[in-house]
Amino acid sequence: MSVPALISGRLPGRGPRVPAADPVLRAYLNEQLAAATGLGEQLRRAAAMEVLVAERTTLLRVRREVGADRAALKSAMRRLGASTDWAVVGVSWLTAHAGRVTPLLHRLPVVDRVAGALPAAHPAREAVVEALLVLEDVLGGLHRRAVAARLLGDLVAAEPADWSTGVRALADRAERQRDEVEAAHRRCARPLLPH
Repeated sequence: MSVPALISGRLPGRGPRVPAADPVLRAYLNEQLAAATGLGEQLRRAAAMEVLVAERTTLLRVRREVGADRAALKSAMRRLGASTDWAVVGVSWLTAHAGRVTPLLHRLPVVDRVAGALPAAHPAREAVVEALLVLEDVLGGLHRRAVAARLLGDLVAAEPADWSTGVRALADRAERQRDEVEAAHRRCARPLLPH
């Protein structure tokens, strides 16, 4: 389905009038914008973990790239006539910040089981388990972003404008980011693997 087929109505504006996106497309794009917001917070949290200090440069770079990709999505939304739903984005931001505590509440039984299985002299291995779980949340977000970016690339494939080229490149970039974070996950898991 082409972008014109998904667009109806018109939005008032100061410049040239932009057709208003179909409400379903607008809702979908806002969900993706919210997911990118949450992913940035997950990456910030992962980069702040002491056990991931060796991965910090990679995680912070991926976070910056996710921020740039989020800006590209916002630009594409404006071009497609999909206004930002700040309620959706705000809830995602709050959820991401609440995510600092919520995963700990859900994971306490895991950490307790690990703590019971390890001698007291291995707190670093407990931190590895927590870091692996945080990185797996990031990987889930990056995979979702890659899938959504492919769809968005298809939506703008017929657009001749320069801005659509950057949107079409988002999927490849998200896949590369996912591969880099997955490599960091494997490196982080080394202390748990048999030697």
